[in-house]
Amino acid sequence: MMEFKGKRTLITGGATGIGRALALRLAAEGMEVVIASTNEERLDKALQELKAAGAKAKAYQCDVADRAAVRELAGKAGPVDLMIANAGVTTAGTYLDHRDEDYDWVLGVALRGVTNCIQAFYPDMAKRGSGHIVVVGSQTAYAPDWALNHGPYVGAKAAVHAIAFALRPEAAEHGVGVTLLVPAHTLTDITEGERSRPVKYGEPLEGQISIRENGPPLLGDHPFTLSADEVARRAIAGIKADAPLVMTHAGLKTVTEEYFNRVLAAYDDAALFPTE
Repeated sequence: MMEFKGKRTLITGGATGIGRALALRLAAEGMEVVIASTNEERLDKALQELKAAGAKAKAYQCDVADRAAVRELAGKAGPVDLMIANAGVTTAGTYLDHRDEDYDWVLGVALRGVTNCIQAFYPDMAKRGSGHIVVVGSQTAYAPDWALNHGPYVGAKAAVHAIAFALRPEAAEHGVGVTLLVPAHTLTDITEGERSRPVKYGEPLEGQISIRENGPPLLGDHPFTLSADEVARRAIAGIKADAPLVMTHAGLKTVTEEYFNRVLAAYDDAALFPTE
């Protein structure tokens, strides 16, 4: 079980949403907290909230899509015991509506932001023989045609899921844990992410995310929406247990089953498509 007290955590996207909730809960567990975000105002607000709660905390502006900026962040943060690659942005609209700059922005943050953080923090953890990495994925990766008009975000999350699973056995050889956190709809402001779009990526994309009409039904009591604090609580329990995978929304099991049943059925159908 990972001990938090007296250790240091780095959380990207730590000024709002799940990142902020994780920062507050980990601070309450006795961790020194370093948060990173692109927005100075929201970052300062979160930092003051952490300090008001008695936390030892620091905050740095950083665009995780910028490899050099992430390396600089690692230098400022110092040795980190728990690195949470949480920063993410998304777009809404059909694939026909998406432009090159939309792909560049979303993949830069949601995919390259994760790989940049792994490259910057993992080697030091491996050298020290301790540490833990959390990669924040998404339910959309396990049901990519269930939530529609989600653009490149879906592909980015599918990629980071694979990276987290592939990294875990190697990292274990160096005493480093890896946990993939898979939240679904959470009460955060990620859908307002366009407010943080850098000018170089053009104008915001106007669109609406929708749910496939013939998709599998939801089960359980309000399974599709959780508070950021509840997601953080479940994530921390999983980190303590060194869980390889933390699914936060149990009620969405049927959505994942429906998707993977189609995948498994395709293996059964393989003989229908002979190569000769």
